[in-house]
Amino acid sequence: MSDWILILSAGLLGLAIGVAVMYLLNQRKGQQHSVREMEKKLDDYQHKVEDHFAKTADLIDNLTDSYQAVFSHLSESAEELLTDEQIRQQLINRRSREVTIKYLKSDDVNDNEAVNTNPPVD
Repeated sequence: MSDWILILSAGLLGLAIGVAVMYLLNQRKGQQHSVREMEKKLDDYQHKVEDHFAKTADLIDNLTDSYQAVFSHLSESAEELLTDEQIRQQLINRRSREVTIKYLKSDDVNDNEAVNTNPPVD
């Protein structure tokens, strides 16, 4: 009878060890799944950030092109629509502010009337 008890005890011990090993393996597998899931989320986030900055760069390029087109339009319109005297008068009126029209002929402006054609900076 003691043999049966030993066999039964060994079987229960083997079963307990098997359950413990399976539990640990499942925990490890769950952690690996969790790590893969987090890696996928990080990769998705990195792609979103990359797309965001690529689109932002494109939009800034478009904005720059639009700004240049408006600036060019203003310059051409000033040259076409204003006389040299009107331009001089506008420059005198705007002496304390930035000049927003690029049109200036180098021979029409005195050296002491330096004009900044850069956009205003806050």
